[in-house]
Amino acid sequence: MCGIAGHFQPGKKPQSIRPILNLLSHRGPDFHNIYSEQDIELGHTRLSIIDLSAHGNQPMTDPATGNTIVFNGEIYNFKTLREKLTAKGYTFTSSGDTEVLLKLYAEYGEECIAMLRGMFAFAIWDRSRQQLLVARDRLGKKPFFYARTNDGFIFASEIRALASHPNISKDIDKQAIDLFMSTGCVPAPFSIYSAIRKLPPAHYAIIDEMGMDMQRYWALDFTHKIQCTEAEVLEELHTRLLEATSIRLESDVPLGALLSGGVDSSLIVALMAECGSKSIDTFTIGFHEKKYDESGHAAKVAKHLGVNHHVEYLDPAQFENMLPAVVRQYGEPFSDDAALATMLLSEATRKHVTVALSGDGGDELACGYSAYTHVKLASVMASLIGKEPLPEKNIASAFNSNTTIGALRRKMISKFHPEFKRLLRNEYNAARYKNYVYNQDMREHLGQSTFQWLYNLATESCTQAHNPVERLLWMDTAHFLADALLVKVDIASMAHSLEVRSPLLDHELFDYMATLPPELKLKGGESKYLLKKLAERYLPAEILYRRKQGFSMPVAKWTSGDSADFTRNAISQATPFLERIFDIKALNTRIDEHISGRKKHKNFVWNILNLALWAIEHKAGRV
Repeated sequence: MCGIAGHFQPGKKPQSIRPILNLLSHRGPDFHNIYSEQDIELGHTRLSIIDLSAHGNQPMTDPATGNTIVFNGEIYNFKTLREKLTAKGYTFTSSGDTEVLLKLYAEYGEECIAMLRGMFAFAIWDRSRQQLLVARDRLGKKPFFYARTNDGFIFASEIRALASHPNISKDIDKQAIDLFMSTGCVPAPFSIYSAIRKLPPAHYAIIDEMGMDMQRYWALDFTHKIQCTEAEVLEELHTRLLEATSIRLESDVPLGALLSGGVDSSLIVALMAECGSKSIDTFTIGFHEKKYDESGHAAKVAKHLGVNHHVEYLDPAQFENMLPAVVRQYGEPFSDDAALATMLLSEATRKHVTVALSGDGGDELACGYSAYTHVKLASVMASLIGKEPLPEKNIASAFNSNTTIGALRRKMISKFHPEFKRLLRNEYNAARYKNYVYNQDMREHLGQSTFQWLYNLATESCTQAHNPVERLLWMDTAHFLADALLVKVDIASMAHSLEVRSPLLDHELFDYMATLPPELKLKGGESKYLLKKLAERYLPAEILYRRKQGFSMPVAKWTSGDSADFTRNAISQATPFLERIFDIKALNTRIDEHISGRKKHKNFVWNILNLALWAIEHKAGRV
């Protein structure tokens, strides 16, 4: 796992990317280097995981072709690919995956991307063609930020590092702020800066002197189903999960697991043991507030599986000191409250191991969210309603109506077309919130841009899935997983030079599960049914069938109560920035209502606090 950066400037020697690379040192503390020639400069910071020798250092150049690579991630099927290349006459000087990827490109060009199984973001400089190939993994586990300037293409693993380049404007993207206020993150391809964009998951691009050509190479497709029994599926799922776990145990450094005590992480630890892992170290985060604390459940799982368990507690007193540093690390507004706990857990885990397996992705893989169990009527009516999405004018009409009839229309559409529920309920409410606190310039600038983004997301789900459950599943995978959950884990873990691997995020598993009928994934009202049935082979029922708790934190208490002054002070310091977006009087009214307890504005105030802290860091030049 590493940090990558580069600057391609046709016909002109690029400005040094050393300052960018220095800001990525936490992602790769073991070795830094830069490759430079007339038109291109590529940089790499290495966290050594496989082949700890100098043969695995990057940037890596293929002496046969002159091609050079910078690569962040892990290719789990690299040994199989290496054997395939060896049979074609290729020879290798290293034992890791980077050289395999470089030679795979020499043989297959950009078609090699579809052959990769893993998490990755990389750039390959094709010297003979004078072009740059960049790519990102299918689900978005590894980040890739880029900027297109008047005379070049600049990229990096993190936005904070990329934004430090003097040729890149730091003008704020107001649409990104609006999306953040609705979703708590800035979804790809947007970023907080208008000049910086994110390469979307499952995409690659070729950049040359003529410009940039971007292509999608994979999409999750729920439209093709197989016939199978539950028993057959459980055996196939067990085989696939065991293999997905086994290939993620390849490491030349200490390896452990993150254990929350939930179904997903507990199953992964059990599979690690079945794969032959000895003396497994597991790690969890605990809270003093019982409502949020899962450490007791994790301890029961650890005892049952016989692993070496470690617990780190997050004290509320740490909140005010931690949050500004966490905001700075993420580099753009991001309000997933679990980011603090994930950061602390990563720091504690790194004291013992360099690689940790996690249970991330189980909800999106196997229907783990409660929303999937609430669409029974739509599922029953799916064959009658049809596969086509509702026209935009129909949704817009319901969205823009404040009448009783409008409310009824929103409710009925959400019942029969739940892919539009987040737009007609969540964003409907958020839009009224935002319209109250935005200033006139902001309202006029945006129009209904977030409405359009959410409508496009929902309609795309209709092309990839014909069942309401799977449309929601597709949307969660395409947006929430990629833009929030995986961003949270990548930034928090890499801040402490910890590599996190997730067997449940194997794209072949996602492809397989997409072929199964939804009634096998949700059975008897039980979410994540198949994973729970499989986990019964390893874990007692009281662990598997307890109420889903989730990884959240006492945000309402932390933004008021003892931290009320902290919240007010942050917003006060950020006022010069915030007044470019908000009507400050209206904004402060909402803040005062929340802190006084007169009205509940937990999510809104948490978003504003994170935005304010980011603005303070932005003004200071730290993001």
